[in-house]
Amino acid sequence: MLFAISSPAQLIINEVLYDPSNSGLAGDANGDGVYDQEEDSFIEFVNAGNSNFDASGYQIWDDTSATGSLRFVVPAGTFVPPNGAMVVFGSGPLVGTFGGAVLLSADTTSSHLNLNNSGEVIGIKDASGAWVLFFDSDALSNNPNESYTRFPDITGAFLQHADTTSILFSPGTRTDGTPFSTAFVVESISVQSTTGSTDISTNLGTLQLSSTVLPSFASDMSVTWSVGSGAGSATVDANGLVSAIANGNIWIVASSNDGTNISDSIEITITNQAFSLEEFTSLNVELYPNPAENYIHLKTANKNIDEIRLMDISGALIQTYIGRTEEIDISHLSKGTYLLHLSSGNKVQIIRFQKGL
Repeated sequence: MLFAISSPAQLIINEVLYDPSNSGLAGDANGDGVYDQEEDSFIEFVNAGNSNFDASGYQIWDDTSATGSLRFVVPAGTFVPPNGAMVVFGSGPLVGTFGGAVLLSADTTSSHLNLNNSGEVIGIKDASGAWVLFFDSDALSNNPNESYTRFPDITGAFLQHADTTSILFSPGTRTDGTPFSTAFVVESISVQSTTGSTDISTNLGTLQLSSTVLPSFASDMSVTWSVGSGAGSATVDANGLVSAIANGNIWIVASSNDGTNISDSIEITITNQAFSLEEFTSLNVELYPNPAENYIHLKTANKNIDEIRLMDISGALIQTYIGRTEEIDISHLSKGTYLLHLSSGNKVQIIRFQKGL
């Protein structure tokens, strides 16, 4: 009988080679150019879940009976990415990429994994010592000269590898040779101010935020910054620099870019701005595109714009336009942040925009 069961913690056994072929180098699974019954044996595990799996302390036993022996303990700090593979070989050197899988070698015991062809049930214990996975090596053939693999990978029943492909094993890859995932995902994000303060109290002031992304080995640790809800108004650039516009509280959000939708936010208090949010939006003028390269365009239903002032981020005047202007040439400006101050009677609107390359 051949069977394997998976633990609720998402790790499964996907492929086992306990009887490598002794025909030349046909059984050289570890790629070192030498056939060896013990060294070329391997167990391939796959993380079938959506989060990184901590395999630290997992134990491989050559039998679950009283005569079984502990053959290998997964080192601390060993993680398997979602839909990724971890392969434990009998011994190294391990020559090849093996699909970018997490690779381990049971060099710590003289007989290595000692996966017998029959008469034992390979057992896996978790870090607490509880049995979680089993594989019965009394398979359809006691001496298959190839691996047993799930087909299809992860979800299928075990078959002899050559029943599905022209090769005898595929450690670290799917049966068709394509790799499992190698991307470790973000599990948490924490947003903080680099100064410890969450207030902006100077007119048009700024506040630098940073994000702590965990785990530190996540494949994509980048985040996207955005402005959330709040009674105030501000912008935030791609590096987490918050620029105040109007008084009130505003939430700033950092979101993961790896598809996990992990995010965190921080509330910023904005005071002492020259204009309130009502004044800031009172003209309902829209500016586009933003960022812009050569020209910015203004869209408004208000026909009575009295004046438009183009200023740098410090408030220094660059140019003044009298009356309504729908297109402004900014090709002469350096890359950076600028302000448009629009007025109509006693109403005012300030628009912040970015000049690109």
